[in-house]
Amino acid sequence: VAVVNYASTVKIEFHLQTHSDKQSLKRAVARITPLSTGTMSGLAIQTAMDEAFTVEAGARGPSSNIPKVAIIVTDGRPQDQVNEVAARARASGIELYAVGVDRADMESLKMMASEPLDEHVFYVETYGVIEKLSSRFQETFCALDP
Repeated sequence: VAVVNYASTVKIEFHLQTHSDKQSLKRAVARITPLSTGTMSGLAIQTAMDEAFTVEAGARGPSSNIPKVAIIVTDGRPQDQVNEVAARARASGIELYAVGVDRADMESLKMMASEPLDEHVFYVETYGVIEKLSSRFQETFCALDP
């Protein structure tokens, strides 16, 4: 798991290879502080492609069957262009989920997410209830391979 924190700027909090156990990951997530105001979703997706989903940062190589998945969480409307960068991310093999919180713009979420949209776009009222999506993501990402 990697975390790319974004607002008007983007900061990679930690890379894919940084944490190998649940407790250290939870401690690292608890230490994350929100960045200042702004919603540069396109820049965040581009940064994830350029820096987080690289072999050097811990991503598996092109011959791997391990999927690349990004969950974009936003409570606003992107202040930059997300259409093209999201399309490039999807074309590069990254599956995009979009989670809107509070006043998030639903059309923007749909522009970012992979198809089918009903499986990749979510909405929650507040950050406090975002955990209700965790079981859905666990089913999707941690399903047993028959």
